[in-house]
Amino acid sequence: MQPALAQGTSGVSTAPRELLVDVGDGPAVRAWEAPGPPGAPALLLLHGWTATAALNWYGALPYLGRQFRALAPNLPGHGSGGPRDRPFSLDRCADELARLMVQADLVGAVVVGYSMGGAVAQVLARRHPELLGGAVMCATAAEFASLTWLRPAVRVTARAWSSALRRWPGAAQQLLAWRLGRHDAATARAARRQGEQAPGPADRAAGAAAAPRPMTWLRPVPHPQWALDERAEAQLAALVEAGAELNAYDSSSWLPGLGVRSAVVVTTRDTVVAPARQEALVRLLPGAARFEVAAGHDAVVSRPDLFLPVLAEACRCAACPVAYP
Repeated sequence: MQPALAQGTSGVSTAPRELLVDVGDGPAVRAWEAPGPPGAPALLLLHGWTATAALNWYGALPYLGRQFRALAPNLPGHGSGGPRDRPFSLDRCADELARLMVQADLVGAVVVGYSMGGAVAQVLARRHPELLGGAVMCATAAEFASLTWLRPAVRVTARAWSSALRRWPGAAQQLLAWRLGRHDAATARAARRQGEQAPGPADRAAGAAAAPRPMTWLRPVPHPQWALDERAEAQLAALVEAGAELNAYDSSSWLPGLGVRSAVVVTTRDTVVAPARQEALVRLLPGAARFEVAAGHDAVVSRPDLFLPVLAEACRCAACPVAYP
């Protein structure tokens, strides 16, 4: 279901619109776009592992659309649309995004990768640098695995799991639905506990006095139900394969030779991708500009008031480094 478009006072759409982009190789790729002002720089927004374009970026598109043309596609096997008959790999994902950039008139765009999307953005910049005007890496790293000695076992286990899941797709979707139900129930319980432990009026007043005034148009909003429902359209085998790809991923040997202007947004309270790994990414990327947000791994959703202005500045930096000596 596509929500109705809202129009701002400038005449530029303030709500994302759905697109189906035909990349000439299988089903069309589902994406969400904020068209932006005429002649605005373009962004290609890549989501994280097990997420979708809507879950990761839908709430951010109205803000980014004030300054940029922004397009957020579903990566293969994540959500609906796109090719589903091939195993997920970062190289193949990057090549499919290159075709999408040509078809969607995004050549010269800044690619913005969040978490797993950051690894995809790195591979895209390595394999197709001529298509990019810059790269911004958010809450991501050059290497994700902590126990590298387990990589062979993870690879073998993931191959067996994905093979079985592709052989019995009906059972795979039932398993995915069951896992989503358990996740949502646990999230609801945590939210109830948090509500029961909410601070009193005096604590809230003290916190408000110490904290900067929030930007009202960036307050977090719950995910629309249609965006949550789309998770059930993911391909569980592809999620398993993507997880194995991330476990094996290590770009530290070739990142220093990357010839794309880049910036890194470090989420300094991240407990999923350790800030130390994000700082290592900054050091590996030649001439990368560093930005930081004092928030966790889900900063784009949980703290858009902090994250989105910093992201916009990082995108301007990657697109026009002359303004950021």
